[in-house]
Amino acid sequence: MPIAIDHARALELSPQLNDALEIVGNEFEGLDSHRQYHNAFARVLNPDPLGRVLMLGTDQRDLFIPLLRRAVARFVPAAGHIFDFGAGDGQTFAYVADAVPAGTTISIEEPNPAYLAAYQSFLERQPHLRRGIALGSGLDDLEAEADRSGIALPAQGSIDLALGLHMIYFAIDVPGCLRVMLGFVRPGGALFNVVTDEASAYGGAVLRSFIESGGDTGDNDGHLAAIEVRRRLLAPEAEGGGDLIAAARSAGIDVEIESVRQPSRMYGHSLADLLALANIGVLANVAGTQKFECAAKTLRDRPREVDFRIETDGPRAGMWSVAQPQWVTVVRRS
Repeated sequence: MPIAIDHARALELSPQLNDALEIVGNEFEGLDSHRQYHNAFARVLNPDPLGRVLMLGTDQRDLFIPLLRRAVARFVPAAGHIFDFGAGDGQTFAYVADAVPAGTTISIEEPNPAYLAAYQSFLERQPHLRRGIALGSGLDDLEAEADRSGIALPAQGSIDLALGLHMIYFAIDVPGCLRVMLGFVRPGGALFNVVTDEASAYGGAVLRSFIESGGDTGDNDGHLAAIEVRRRLLAPEAEGGGDLIAAARSAGIDVEIESVRQPSRMYGHSLADLLALANIGVLANVAGTQKFECAAKTLRDRPREVDFRIETDGPRAGMWSVAQPQWVTVVRRS
């Protein structure tokens, strides 16, 4: 059984948390947002040398990749088309690339130029796949950036499978961006979306602590409201979700939704790792190190809220961990 960290034990850890905070502050101070995000996300990507799990820093991919492989088999025909939104550097897609039918075109949208280049390089090494468009923009600016760049977007209703893998946090207009993604999907195709339930996750708790302490995300009220908006749109109906059906129909798109909750977690070899992981969501766009101070405060003052614990068995035995549950939602266009 994992060792749960209660409030008394968390207070005893204060000196260690202070040391971890100094380490993270020294590492992140002065870095731009892209480099901060890269360093934080490196903790998630920490591989298991024995190959027992996809990576040691989280079990989120272990849980959703099997469902994504099923979606590829279900929706993507030979010579089909996948559009990966907020695509990252291709490391997630790499776990399903071998299951994608030969001749499939892969289009990508990603605002980080280094990630965009890495993803394109990965696709060049996949002889069974075809490279589609590669657009360096955020989802809110998709069409405007395509016009500026002279890049022709895929036709509406032409994509077999759209991917939104842990990226919708960065959308300003969440319903609007989901409608944009669905607009590219053909009838019978689908949007496969994964998002953390930040109302009950470590990342969301740190965000709330940051705002409560006077931190400025640029749109505090908007980011807090978006947590509830994502739940209503993408959570299972039993958790108050399902509103995406009505939101899509308002744009003339009929959909069917399958959504499941997965009790995923984030893991760190050290407390410094857990503090750094506070920087992979909304706070990635916030400069400075105050966010890491709020992460330390969350672990010390609210350990039960984030299910702070030490793992005692399995491939991550000896690692610290916190709750980071996610919803996997398949939105099929009728």
